[in-house]
Amino acid sequence: MGELTILLTTGAMMTTGPYKALKLADAALRKGHRVNLFCFGEGITVLNKKQAPKNFPNLAEMALELMGRGLNVAACRTCSIARGYDPEDFVEGAVFGKLVDEYIKYVTRSDRLVHISF
Repeated sequence: MGELTILLTTGAMMTTGPYKALKLADAALRKGHRVNLFCFGEGITVLNKKQAPKNFPNLAEMALELMGRGLNVAACRTCSIARGYDPEDFVEGAVFGKLVDEYIKYVTRSDRLVHISF
């Protein structure tokens, strides 16, 4: 099967984009594809394990469940530090990554790249 990388640049509770990104990852994993999620800019908030949304899906819990099924996840280190996040703030298993490391690795080995920014 192929490999998909999702670049997520919109944050939790800002739009439906993060939810759609995780549903896309779920569908691709179910079909047997390898899937990578790189959270950049406000997209890093999706991985915040302290989020407690009311009447909405908990995106960090969704990501964690998908990671248990093989989703590779990285949060941009620079974006995280700029917003006051430490690695401990994110779901367990998420990489505190760099564009020049994780993102480039994901993109160069992927068959498809989807950028979700809405």
